Amino acid sequence: MLSVLYAEAKIIVPERKKIIFFLAFIPGCLIFVLATVLKEDHPPVISKACGTVSFYKTYAVRHDYFERIAIQFDGSKYNKHLKFNDDLMRKQKGERVCFEFYDRLKNKDVSESKVIRWIDLAEMQTITSSNQIK
Repeated sequence: MLSVLYAEAKIIVPERKKIIFFLAFIPGCLIFVLATVLKEDHPPVISKACGTVSFYKTYAVRHDYFERIAIQFDGSKYNKHLKFNDDLMRKQKGERVCFEFYDRLKNKDVSESKVIRWIDLAEMQTITSSNQIK
């Protein structure tokens, strides 16, 4: 940017001013292309957890409605609000559930945590018991 200001003060020919102005964008474009090429693609990490359903809440944003589920995770005294797909079956308030979800704290590309699918309690117990064996 400073080179453009310096060159503009020194160069009198207007055609050369335009050329220098466009040439000043080349380093920035090269850095942008290099960053996108070198960025590693991380597969999303799927987390598994169990908890108790506290409530569902519907939000409206610019005439678009979506729903979040509030779940109190096991071992926590706070509710965590997770985005919830319409195609998943609704669980009753106070029901203990196990589920797979994208955790926004583990996945930097995800803007908010989202429930993927429900897991049977028996399946979750086999997963935790197999993790304890290792």
